[in-house]
Amino acid sequence: MMRPDRITELAQKYVEYDMITTHTELPNFPVPRVRLLYTFLKDSARLPERSGETCALAAFLVQLGLDTHDSIDVGDFRKEEKEMRSRQLKVLAGDYFSSVFYQQLAQEGLIGVISTLSAAICEVNRIKVRLYTGLRNMRISAEEYIKQRVRLKSELFHVFTEQLDKPAQNIWALLLTELSRCEVALDEMSPGPEAQEERKGYAYLRIWETCTAEDKEKLVRNGLETGEWRRLLQKYRIEKQLITMLHQSVENVKNLMHECREEHTRTEIGAILEPMMAVLSSRSPAIQEG
Repeated sequence: MMRPDRITELAQKYVEYDMITTHTELPNFPVPRVRLLYTFLKDSARLPERSGETCALAAFLVQLGLDTHDSIDVGDFRKEEKEMRSRQLKVLAGDYFSSVFYQQLAQEGLIGVISTLSAAICEVNRIKVRLYTGLRNMRISAEEYIKQRVRLKSELFHVFTEQLDKPAQNIWALLLTELSRCEVALDEMSPGPEAQEERKGYAYLRIWETCTAEDKEKLVRNGLETGEWRRLLQKYRIEKQLITMLHQSVENVKNLMHECREEHTRTEIGAILEPMMAVLSSRSPAIQEG
């Protein structure tokens, strides 16, 4: 029986280059979604096991490429040499990860998947443009922001729905959405100080929607200090809202998990949930706060 981290192990040969690891930092790997995809592809009668492995690896690399491009700082080009090198390597690394999947799928004869995956990349970029435009103009609600982030996490993986057996397609799609929502909630719990400065993220949007006129004036003021920003996060209970969001999606995954017919599928989904449940356990006081 293959180990559950098989795809991550296969991806290491593409992501662990000294030049990249020494001079830049890659985003988090899309492990929950890839593990879920691989679990369902392994059970599909429509694909040989090796082809399922190749599809999961391709999804891993394409998503990592897109996420790497997203992590590039495009704000100030007057950077020190070290920071400039890091940015340049992120561009190159993102391009590399995004292109390797062509070779992987072509070697396996999965030409149709290349086409649909390329179309999905175009759709992901379209969603990003719409999301970033909404954020820049402050014409997007916190709820809609979360929905669009979930779409960005899951869009690429929906490509593989047709590779699954018909009875599994619906439960796969539901699980993918809920796990993507879990990942979004975790991302939003630690977005970094730039989220406030650039007026992006759930926290900024939610505070903007619910805060007093006095606090709104502080938000629009340039140079809001970190301490003041943290006070606003605490005052409007942003962490509690995100933990509640995570908790709801974890429970939804648990309920959906029981609808999976294969025991090994249920076991694997439980393993995917473990890190998320650990976060909930460590943050449980925030849920219980009045």
